[in-house]
Amino acid sequence: MAIPPLARPVHIGKCLAKNRFVIQPMECGDSDLRGGFSQNTRTRYENLFRGGAGMIVMESVTLQYDCRCRRHQLLLDVHDQDNRDQWEDFVREKKRRYPDTLLIVQLNHSGELADESFSRRVCVKPLPGYGGVLLEEDDIAEIIASYAEACRFLAYIGVDGVDLKFCHGYLGAQLLRPYNDRRWKYGGSFENRARFAYEMCERVRYAVPHESFLLGAKVSVYDELPGGQGHAGPDSPIIDPEESVRFCKGLEHRGVSFIIETLGSAGFGWNLMCPNRNAPDNVFRHMTAAKLLRKNLRSETTVICGGLSLLRDGTHNGMTGVDPAHGNLFYYGNTCIERGDFDMIALGRQSYADPALPAKYLSGKTDTINWCRCCPGCGTLLMNQQPTGCVVYNPPYAERYRTLKADKSMADRSS
Repeated sequence: MAIPPLARPVHIGKCLAKNRFVIQPMECGDSDLRGGFSQNTRTRYENLFRGGAGMIVMESVTLQYDCRCRRHQLLLDVHDQDNRDQWEDFVREKKRRYPDTLLIVQLNHSGELADESFSRRVCVKPLPGYGGVLLEEDDIAEIIASYAEACRFLAYIGVDGVDLKFCHGYLGAQLLRPYNDRRWKYGGSFENRARFAYEMCERVRYAVPHESFLLGAKVSVYDELPGGQGHAGPDSPIIDPEESVRFCKGLEHRGVSFIIETLGSAGFGWNLMCPNRNAPDNVFRHMTAAKLLRKNLRSETTVICGGLSLLRDGTHNGMTGVDPAHGNLFYYGNTCIERGDFDMIALGRQSYADPALPAKYLSGKTDTINWCRCCPGCGTLLMNQQPTGCVVYNPPYAERYRTLKADKSMADRSS
């Protein structure tokens, strides 16, 4: 019996993923008050590792706790011994128990999306409704240095690689967007706007020269902001992914082994970033964007497609005119990988609903999968600074969601 594409191993740079399932870096806002590993954090990752995916990308980790978007965002501080010890213990345990699972850490800087109620907001060019303290070239140099230092530490403790975040409206995307036409070293021309990302890759590779430590990136091929990433000019509403393709080619030239495709911006609505039943065709936009990258990048560069949770088992996903047998996560995943449209699939909200999906698929137990309903529950928790998980299948998160909705309803009646 032929092995389905999703079950086949794949080389990512010098490493081998045991199958084609990737766990997306999902923020969950459940660290302790100092940004360390809480019991919730540890339990969540234990469930994900036990779930059997070939590669797990840890959530958006901040290196600057004074500039973050989640009150309880996971922190990596190489200058704090307790934080270092927590990371070392966590990685040692996971690599001992799950040596055949690739462990990747996503590093991020919130920039203008930092929450000013407990954090410091910064920006590269003030955006209406956001703004913040204007970053200067010396600030960028310090940020790049902090990334290189963090990667050196992660490689030392046994992490398999990093995912650098150039998407969803965070700092990496803010620098890349044509709207950043400010006259400075990191603005204006494409070469200047890409300089931050390219210098970071070069510095990280210099800090960790061995290629068994993977460099990867999550990239918004386009977003929803006129003048944003993947748009034709500083104020243009016209989507033009040419720069995004050129950017990804530059990344692979500087040692990036994998690209996680994405769309949209967290600051401008989630329908594009995370397709739901109101806009199910956005799933196909993700597939198209992934294929665009696959077509233009070297065969050695692994392209990972996101935005697929809505597909489910082909039912209750808002799609019309599509046979569920030919319109589900596994059919599209296997078919598109077989055709060479992309190399792996990434699970985001679906990993909240059922972290064991890869293992269930690989063992032929798909009838036991808890399918994500793509409801607004987990997103509502996250945006309200609550610990985040599935409100359908996980009772503690369901109770938080009910409490949050009740409190909001009471506040609305009071006003």
